[in-house]
Amino acid sequence: MMRRTPMARGAGFKRPTYQRAPCSAPTRGRGGVISRVAGTVLAVEKENALQHQGYMKLVRQLPCAHCGIVGHTQFCHADEGKGERIKTDCRRGWPGCGPHGDSMGCHYLLGSTGKLGRAERRRLEALYGAQTRATIIAMGLWPARLPMLEVGP
Repeated sequence: MMRRTPMARGAGFKRPTYQRAPCSAPTRGRGGVISRVAGTVLAVEKENALQHQGYMKLVRQLPCAHCGIVGHTQFCHADEGKGERIKTDCRRGWPGCGPHGDSMGCHYLLGSTGKLGRAERRRLEALYGAQTRATIIAMGLWPARLPMLEVGP
């Protein structure tokens, strides 16, 4: 069947309209993101994530926090607070093994497979991050110019 008149564009196809955030509020690309909630535009502050290469190098020297394998460790950023092109603070990171043998590694298992639910993944990442910080402090290797992470209750 051939339609003689074009389809009318209904109200269900209208795109939402976005407004710019005020100049004082951060916008995409300047440390924040603009989100639309119930017709109101809100600027959402992003964490001022710290990336310290020395700390990440120390973490890579530790065994995998999930399975304990030595020699295949990668630095794993925690997922909470992460977004497109935004990494979380390195002090929340933990050591996870990368590909070895027939395994894709724990970094892939926890971060990409979806086998663990969000709540379980966040719980494990918080636990592994705390254990990693405690291990580095106990070894007396915490970098001198890296401030300690203040973790809430």
